Amino acid sequence: LNIVVLTAALSVYNSCVYCNSRMLFGLAQQGNAPKALLNVDKRGVPVSSILVSAVVTALCVLLNYLAPESAFGLLMALVVSALVINWAMISLAHMMFRRAKQQQGVKTRFPALFYPFGNVLCLLFMAAVLIIMLMTPGMAISVWLIPVWLLILGVGYLCKEKTAKTVKAH
Repeated sequence: LNIVVLTAALSVYNSCVYCNSRMLFGLAQQGNAPKALLNVDKRGVPVSSILVSAVVTALCVLLNYLAPESAFGLLMALVVSALVINWAMISLAHMMFRRAKQQQGVKTRFPALFYPFGNVLCLLFMAAVLIIMLMTPGMAISVWLIPVWLLILGVGYLCKEKTAKTVKAH
């Protein structure tokens, strides 16, 4: 059974490295990630992007070595926090999109069922998940780090936009 579990884990890790490296490479092509991630070898393998995945993996292994009793819980809490951010952004973006279309007098061809109640329900559910995480020992830190992460992303976005405007002006 152990060999089956290890083989499955390695297979999942391999596919994650592939997906992460291609995603980072694609973001770099679009100008949404550092240009250093565009480095490829002679076979077209995005080596720099794979190295980023390797570094993150090494950090996770180090975390597991330093805090084996809490590493898995912390990583799962970070994953849940990322999912909460993603779903909240999807719901908010959809609400803003639909509101803008309504103001323009455009009727969508494929309206979402239960709009805007579905979006509000999703946001309430995400808030409930955050409250549960706050009350769960070891998971609260992930909730408190969400605003910090959003601030980092916002500053990064503003820097990228400023750089793009400077390049465009010249």
